[in-house]
Amino acid sequence: MGRTTISQDSRELDLDIVSNSWRSVTDHDAHSKMLDAWGRKLALAQQNPRIPLIDSVLRNQLASLDHLLSDRREVQIEDPVELELAATPAPAMVLSPQGLVAALNFGGASYFGVKQGLRAGTEWLREDSLADFASVHDAGVGKGNVDYAIVRINDERDDGAIAEVYKLEIEGTDGAYTVVRSLELDWDPSISQALMKAFGLTQAESEICELLFAHRDLAIIAEQRSVALGTVRMQVKSILNKVEVHSKTDLVRLLAQLCARSASKRSKTDINWTDPLDNETIITRKDGRRLAFSWSGGEDGRPVLYLPDHTTCSLFPETVRTQLEQRGVKLMSLSLPGFGNSDPAGDRDQLEDGCAAIEEWCAAMHFGALPAIAGRGSQFYLLHLARRRPDLFTMLMSFGLPWNITAKRTESMRSVDLTTLKLSLDAPFAYGIACRLGYRLIKKHGPDFYWKRIFSSNEADIETAKDLEAPPLLRATVSHIFAQGYDAFRRSQQVCAGHEISQTVKELQTPLHWLVPELSAELGTDGFDEIRQLNPNSTVEVVPDTGELLAFQRPDLFVERVVALADHRPASVFAGWADEAKDDTTLASPKGLIEPAQT
Repeated sequence: MGRTTISQDSRELDLDIVSNSWRSVTDHDAHSKMLDAWGRKLALAQQNPRIPLIDSVLRNQLASLDHLLSDRREVQIEDPVELELAATPAPAMVLSPQGLVAALNFGGASYFGVKQGLRAGTEWLREDSLADFASVHDAGVGKGNVDYAIVRINDERDDGAIAEVYKLEIEGTDGAYTVVRSLELDWDPSISQALMKAFGLTQAESEICELLFAHRDLAIIAEQRSVALGTVRMQVKSILNKVEVHSKTDLVRLLAQLCARSASKRSKTDINWTDPLDNETIITRKDGRRLAFSWSGGEDGRPVLYLPDHTTCSLFPETVRTQLEQRGVKLMSLSLPGFGNSDPAGDRDQLEDGCAAIEEWCAAMHFGALPAIAGRGSQFYLLHLARRRPDLFTMLMSFGLPWNITAKRTESMRSVDLTTLKLSLDAPFAYGIACRLGYRLIKKHGPDFYWKRIFSSNEADIETAKDLEAPPLLRATVSHIFAQGYDAFRRSQQVCAGHEISQTVKELQTPLHWLVPELSAELGTDGFDEIRQLNPNSTVEVVPDTGELLAFQRPDLFVERVVALADHRPASVFAGWADEAKDDTTLASPKGLIEPAQT
């Protein structure tokens, strides 16, 4: 390849990068194309060291985009779930087909008494509305055709507050979601004027509309207007004809829409995190910053520290939480700096600040040495601290293998993951823009934009993400990751890319068990053996037919490993499990367990 050709190829790639970066502001498909262009530019720069990865022209273009993204202007929400919540200033919630709370707007949690990611139940419903609600919800899973109802909510008023319930069908989702929105909205005088002007209602008819919206009972309206019930019925019939709706229910729904539009709408352009389990505690660090942690399982159970990250869930399935409670284990989830409600590292080194946060938490809890679990990214913090402070932990377990544990592991990465890893090291400025663009798209299209891409590398995760229980929990996980913006995510990814982990593992004195989802590793027998040889105190257990969502796919196995940690079972027990997995003949395939061995 001649020098002129190289220059042309480089400039064409720059154009692809710039154009797709700008398009990524509004187009989620362009974000993938931008990363693909960066991958080709990184490869070209590696083949030809004389070619600068970012020259002055490209840097100026990226700087202009960075300035736009720093403007913090509002993002137009397009996530269909969030749109339903944003359409009303009143309390509202969206339920998954399985009855889990997929999303809440401001005020929804306290009004309905529910938590995101958990089962909504029906305690918030008045008994005489249970059947109406069930008809709409059952229709969402193909058990009927009722798509709208008005129900009464349990509250302090004798007559009960009312809410509308309707189906929400989302493309690519099995079963319809159920939207519940309070209709307890203030009646603005402008609504009466709008009804008279738009539909030709009389002053009396507009007043009846106001009373109908407030009480939904014709007898009460007749009493308050001091007229006969028959008169009110005739007036309501006239209103229905003028407005061109067929029932009182349709009329009330129209009035609710008018009230919602006239009310001051609360624009939801930020991602918020509230612990769905309502078990969060916030302690104060030495420098005054907040450090948040929650727990699941048994409140008085044996403690196990857990560090979630960008792939392992901050909230596990209900069956896992129940089993942990039954077996007396308290899984204590610590939010690292910048995630959830833990204050960010600021200008401090992300790795060192994360390690210090864990250390301060251990001291504050007065547990003594305890077992600990980390996700694929958060294990960098845990392993570095355990090497320095082996007295803090009895045993460690990690989900998945870090990308840079061995050369073979790095080679097994998806191209997009390898691109982001290299970009974070070789062009941190450009990587920051890519993260900021991704964060903007998450706000625009909702949490689904993130987790559908993270969990799309193998069929096991794709199928699990379609499960009725998974999406609400995954949405909650994304909220935990990005509650404070994109920067903690960016910095943690750079920790993973920029810190040597194999040497840390070699020097580790604390026993370490890797619980490896086979489909997210694809290393083959030789690759796993190389990792096993790093430290005689470490074991590698490859779990067949699982991906990043291992806890959803093998909940019983996951719970058994956590319980074993809590019981302080010797490392030989984990070694036995690892040997069983190693001896499994299905692992002989170089592709791993994508296709079971034939007998």
